[in-house]
Amino acid sequence: MDQDKVAPALGKIASGLYIATATDSGGNPVGMLCSFVEQAGFEPPMITIAISPDRRLAKVLVESGKLGLNVLGKSNGGALMKPFVSSGDADPFRGIALTANHHGIPQLSDALAFLACELRDQMPAGDHTIYLCEVIDGRMPVTPEKDEPMIRIRANGFGY
Repeated sequence: MDQDKVAPALGKIASGLYIATATDSGGNPVGMLCSFVEQAGFEPPMITIAISPDRRLAKVLVESGKLGLNVLGKSNGGALMKPFVSSGDADPFRGIALTANHHGIPQLSDALAFLACELRDQMPAGDHTIYLCEVIDGRMPVTPEKDEPMIRIRANGFGY
């Protein structure tokens, strides 16, 4: 494979931008910015999400069996994702409004949409693990705006 030729072509695969969330065994919210997400079925509704095995969210997802997918919108997604991009020890949820739900999954109040999911299966995929999750609940804003989801096109398909 000629990586120099494949990298820009692979990067043209469009993806959305999301904040994936879960709750650890101590009741603490865990979240990360992600883009490797795809709808994978209609009945039941399923999604796949690829997460690096060294990410804390991967461990918490397997332990809790639950995942929240917060869809970022163009109008405010940049502000919502900023705390999840920066590295460091700061709590990315500090200052972010959360909406309670009966699944116990962190739900960003200002996200364009939210899906509550339960883990059904997983498989290794190179440097990531693919998690298959069933969508069990969801919500759109109470007063839906004409916002659109954030879409990402990468210049290089071999890096974020």
